[in-house]
Amino acid sequence: MNNTALKANERELIKLIRFFSKRAAQLMETGELSQEHEQLTKACQNLETQLYNHAQNRAAILDKRERLEKVIEDNAQCPKCQKADMLKKNGVTNNEHGWKCNTYRCRRCNTTFTWNRPNNPWHMVEFLEMYIQELEQSLQEEQNEEIRQHTEAAIPQLQDSLFRLRPVLQTSDEEVEALAEKEREMDKLIHQFKNYLMIEKIKLDTYEEPED
Repeated sequence: MNNTALKANERELIKLIRFFSKRAAQLMETGELSQEHEQLTKACQNLETQLYNHAQNRAAILDKRERLEKVIEDNAQCPKCQKADMLKKNGVTNNEHGWKCNTYRCRRCNTTFTWNRPNNPWHMVEFLEMYIQELEQSLQEEQNEEIRQHTEAAIPQLQDSLFRLRPVLQTSDEEVEALAEKEREMDKLIHQFKNYLMIEKIKLDTYEEPED
């Protein structure tokens, strides 16, 4: 696995682990490998495997999260010329509902505007819930039969989108929450094991008087 997937404290610990693995190999060659050294070497190897597995799992979860964050395409149009071909995204802002929305500049009209639709699926759920509620309320007052039929057809489609989107987001949220908990556990383990190995390394580096 690529070391770039590892965090700084993980890379630091793996360097120490490699030092002890190399030291154990040298002791094996000279027949000086004690049971204590052997147990330490096994513990190091197990932890190294655990570190790489954790880093691989973290990378997979964060990659999935990143792709999910980008799943919404807002199909923005300039409010002045009603076109999209000359739009340049220039930032993100929060609207009155607290939803994150993209801001654009239309290079044709030199107009800057906020596209009042969420740019992420979490806020899109809130938007859809509100939009469905508004459509349902509008049905009670709408007199035009064609508009009523169109609205009645749109509501189930929007509800289906919500039905499919909610469990995906819930699973992702649970994965990220579990990852954060695992990160805290691993950081604690790394800190403790690194300190232990550094003490063991100091013992190995203790100066010995040369024999006459």
